[in-house]
Amino acid sequence: MRKDILPRKIYSPFLSCSKDIEMVLKALFVSSDFYSDCLKRLLIINNPDCLYKNDEYKTVIDKFSLARMIKEGYIRQDPKIYRG
Repeated sequence: MRKDILPRKIYSPFLSCSKDIEMVLKALFVSSDFYSDCLKRLLIINNPDCLYKNDEYKTVIDKFSLARMIKEGYIRQDPKIYRG
């Protein structure tokens, strides 16, 4: 591979991963109300009818904030890599 065709050196610092993950999670679960409700229903409620309009499900997912979802393991920030 020719190195002179790259416009600049590419660095991938792992220090910015937490900031990037935070931005993605805020975009998915905070800034868009409709899509965040759908994603929360899919992650939290384990029923085939979780996406249907149901007041019972709405009260359940309203109790979950982004921090609580991370704390209880619905959203995992560190990759899980198995080694043999």
